[in-house]
Amino acid sequence: MNSYAWVVALPFIGTALMPLMKLGGKRAESFFANLICFGTAVFALTLIPTIREGEVAIVEWIPGLVKFTAFTDGLSIFLTTVAACIGALIALYSVEYMNEEKDLLRYWAMFTLFVGGMIGLALTANLLMLYVFWEVVGLTSYALIGYYYNDPKAARAGLKAFLTTRLGDVGLLVGILALYFSMEPHTFNFLEIAEAIEAGEISGNILAIAAFGMLLGAMGKSAQAPLHVWLADAMEAPTTISALIHAATMVNAGVYLMARTYPIFHTVPGWANTVLLVGAITAFLTATLALVEPDLKRVLAYSTVSQLGYMFAAVGAGSIFAAKFHLINHALFKALLFLCAGAVIHHLHGVRNMYEMGGGVGRQMKFTGTCYLIGTLSLAGIPIFNGFWSKDLVIGATLEAGNVLGAALLVLAAVLTVIYSFRAYYLVFCGTSDKHLHDPGVVMKIPLGLLAIGALVSWLGVGFFSTKMHDSGLEVHAMSVGELLHHTVTSVALLLSLGAVALGLLIYWSVKDSGKALEKAAPTLANILKAGYGIESIYLTVFYGTREIGKSILSAIDEYVLEKGINQGLASLSLGAGKAGKVMHPGDVSYNVVGIITGMLLVLIVMFLAV
Repeated sequence: MNSYAWVVALPFIGTALMPLMKLGGKRAESFFANLICFGTAVFALTLIPTIREGEVAIVEWIPGLVKFTAFTDGLSIFLTTVAACIGALIALYSVEYMNEEKDLLRYWAMFTLFVGGMIGLALTANLLMLYVFWEVVGLTSYALIGYYYNDPKAARAGLKAFLTTRLGDVGLLVGILALYFSMEPHTFNFLEIAEAIEAGEISGNILAIAAFGMLLGAMGKSAQAPLHVWLADAMEAPTTISALIHAATMVNAGVYLMARTYPIFHTVPGWANTVLLVGAITAFLTATLALVEPDLKRVLAYSTVSQLGYMFAAVGAGSIFAAKFHLINHALFKALLFLCAGAVIHHLHGVRNMYEMGGGVGRQMKFTGTCYLIGTLSLAGIPIFNGFWSKDLVIGATLEAGNVLGAALLVLAAVLTVIYSFRAYYLVFCGTSDKHLHDPGVVMKIPLGLLAIGALVSWLGVGFFSTKMHDSGLEVHAMSVGELLHHTVTSVALLLSLGAVALGLLIYWSVKDSGKALEKAAPTLANILKAGYGIESIYLTVFYGTREIGKSILSAIDEYVLEKGINQGLASLSLGAGKAGKVMHPGDVSYNVVGIITGMLLVLIVMFLAV
């Protein structure tokens, strides 16, 4: 098998063989899982030189029976590399972080299956297989979010994530089936469907159904408003899983789906603009929620949803490269932030509330604090850190698309990002503390150090990324570092980005803690933000209202159809039949004897005649 076969198959092989590792204990389980994850990462890296335009790789796992059709372009291979490499670093970090957990076998089995599902989703050129891998990611995320299933909050969070993303998955399935049945002969092959669309063989109405159905699926998986409500609650998972979901897998799937389908759907009236506005609104909306959130992991969760909104906006604006560049940069600094947060929470015995942490962590956990600061500077879009360059490209693309509202929302979101990201750093790492804390061990430090370096220098790879994307046949301009610098310095977006950073820093220095400041200055607004604008309450009202209506309907059916209609009706029918029989047979013994004798004689006569 070649690298395309191994990179998809290896995580699934690892999951299948994982139960055997129980014989060797926790060390064997962790070693084997890391062997699988790092092996997958190596195979993913070997795919990068094979990037080429308009081709697919046909992998025959079982000759003549089982084959896998994989994209060979930069869009798929870079996402595969992100999922595999970030997943491997998180796996290494997990060795020490999860060492005290009892059921580690379940953790590693779901972990490797999760990574495998994401890689399969990123590479497959078949829409049916895409849906299968999409559901593998959804199912394993449910299991991992609810890893601490004995905790009711964790169990509910897993179920909530599963059900909310299922709403989006219905749209994805409708979109896939609409395209499948519109093809003659029917096919799930993406390239054949794309050719049919380009040739005008699929009607505009079918295209619209498919385009908006797939958009709904992407919104669910990437937690875009109003389907964003599950992601913050998903923080009940182990922090390593939070990092995996937010940085390497799952939430990036929706962005990938939009980028993959943009060339075939961008002509559908209103679709691209809807994608842009969904992203811009989500970026702003969830940034406001992070301002008042006291839970460190939930702040990072809201920041993830907000940054995914930037990626959606970039795709809607037609800049696939800006979306992918920000996806790569975000994966690095978000994994870094989550793993640093995990180290702190681990040493504080599970405390996640920033006010209860007491501050001053940075004085005792200096390495962790420095790494978290690098992640914060990247998230906030401070110049020279990777988040600045890709965020500037996204805002610039939105302006070039002529969507002033979308650009304005993204700039406002950038201001808020500076405020809430520095607020979190201030509350956790600044000040003094009487707690006796220390940095994690070497095994946990290695991933933190590598991710911190990535957050500092990944933007220098813009030439490599853009050239490979261009070589894939995508409409991407191959851009050198010099061109990136020139483009940034001469763009209007730079003024907006720097203005957003400056305003955000000014507000931060003025109030430090935006949550407390809002509670004092505008308590009503603070309560609205804490309630998430009431979106989840609306969902619950609709859910429970629908359930009550359903119960009323079932009660009516039970009372009037089953009880009165069938049970009582049959009883009345039986009673009537009994009365009729009583008229025919009044109960006199002589009549009964005569009837029996007559019947027996008739039977004997028939038997005699037959002989």
